[in-house]
Amino acid sequence: MPPFRRTRTAPERSGERLIDPPVLASAAAPADSIETLIDNNRLLRAAFDTRIGDLKLWELVAATRREVLTVAAEYTLSYRDAERPSDMADWIARPIVMGGHQPEFFHPGVWLKNSALDAYAKAVSGTAINLVVDTDRCVRASCSVPVGTPRDAHLEEVPFDASAPEMAWEERSIVDRDVFAAFGRRASDLLAPLEPNPILRRWWPLAVERAAECHRLGLGLAQARHALEARFGWETLEVPVSELMRLPTVMVFMGWLLAHARQFHEAYNSALVAYRRAHKVRGRGRPMPELVVRTDSPGDGPWYEVPWWIWSRDDPRRRRVFAYASPGGTLTLSDLETVRVELPISPDTSPAKWVDALSRMEEHAVRLRPRAIVTTMLARLMIADVFVHGIGGSAYDQLTDSIVRQLTGCDPPRHAVVSGTLKLPIDTVFPELATGDPEAALVDVQRTLRDLEFHPERHLAPLDAEAPEIAELVRRKRHWIDTHPTATLARRRCHEIRAVNERLQPRMESLRQATLARVGPLAAAARARRVLESRAHPWCFFAEKPLRSFLLLEND
Repeated sequence: MPPFRRTRTAPERSGERLIDPPVLASAAAPADSIETLIDNNRLLRAAFDTRIGDLKLWELVAATRREVLTVAAEYTLSYRDAERPSDMADWIARPIVMGGHQPEFFHPGVWLKNSALDAYAKAVSGTAINLVVDTDRCVRASCSVPVGTPRDAHLEEVPFDASAPEMAWEERSIVDRDVFAAFGRRASDLLAPLEPNPILRRWWPLAVERAAECHRLGLGLAQARHALEARFGWETLEVPVSELMRLPTVMVFMGWLLAHARQFHEAYNSALVAYRRAHKVRGRGRPMPELVVRTDSPGDGPWYEVPWWIWSRDDPRRRRVFAYASPGGTLTLSDLETVRVELPISPDTSPAKWVDALSRMEEHAVRLRPRAIVTTMLARLMIADVFVHGIGGSAYDQLTDSIVRQLTGCDPPRHAVVSGTLKLPIDTVFPELATGDPEAALVDVQRTLRDLEFHPERHLAPLDAEAPEIAELVRRKRHWIDTHPTATLARRRCHEIRAVNERLQPRMESLRQATLARVGPLAAAARARRVLESRAHPWCFFAEKPLRSFLLLEND
């Protein structure tokens, strides 16, 4: 098995970007290009001899690409203009560049992926598709807005909807339309001292419009952002993951994985163990927990956890999925609480039965949705010629690579990595930030406090200006420091040095109190600076001009 790659780190300085491979290859390194990556990935995919039903995997790919391109075009055309070529065979043959993210307020470094999708696709005359991962949880309906000065800056939570029970984005509707409509103005007004003209001001009315049309919170945000990208000239398509899960070819792939639930379970855990060993990760919950085996369900078992989520329309809480394969060729999926579904899915049943069973689940409003690793596995194996990850996804997808090798014996297609950092223009608003560094000052203060405890003599006046008894203590300490710590003297040497330090502490008290008085203000300033300089602020908090420059729209 090939070794795991090192995890990349995000760029630190504002305006820096990580784009691998670059959009335009250099003459010195033509192999480092999106064209070469696509060519290599197509060769890797062609080598797959895995059979899914009566088809080889690569044969199912063409049918999957046809369905995905069709549904992505139809979905996108429902709210913005998009190109839909008339020659379907040619369209399927063109490269597909794909990425994805949750429909939430992400930072500009994440949005850079969407710009790269468009640029990559144009470079190879292909199609860019962004997955709206509406199968992830909507944890909160508020956004953190930075407010304050370098002394007291903090994050203020501004709701964009009323609170609701936690559920997947695809199930989350808008609870309070008045709160939703007012968010753009409220957040922009709070942000005004740092950025008086955020793109949020003119984007939010579009979000309100799209949410009213689609009746879903997450899709309203995603469609409004995608419509703004059309004004930037990006020619990408989008499609929610929930829509992909309803496609027959995708159901075939999901059915194949479920038909091999135990092998998938074991490959997943084996990949996790190898990843932790390679990266020296100690916590058993990092980067994600292992899948468990349950044997405590009466009458059945063992139940193997598989990387999907399950819920029903009546109870939209996402819950873990456990699979039990009976000897008769039936696969039972359950959360081992309230949902239990029996499906004719096994390696010996036909893919047509898999599709029929999974379709009936959808008709009965029982949702079976993949976790992140299964989603990217689907995208990389069945749809995209190149999948574009951020840094976090790139690290986790090393697990996907390992799982694919174990299940198929073949190397999976490689992915691209795009990330970046853009920060609010706080140096312009607060010029004093250029000359101060509270983090460094706080480190100096902590160092001084430690020095006062263990090296108080460094903070005394010259010995000839000190009282005789103080000078004698310092000479006594120096004597013991210079004394070699033999086996017989080591204990006494330590005791004598410590005793001198304790005798000198009263002389340090005023300096210690003055130093301690600096800790609170410096810690507060350091926290405030971290808030102001964070790279995690949403893309819509920035003005359009720096955004356009960062997103490669104003570069030669």
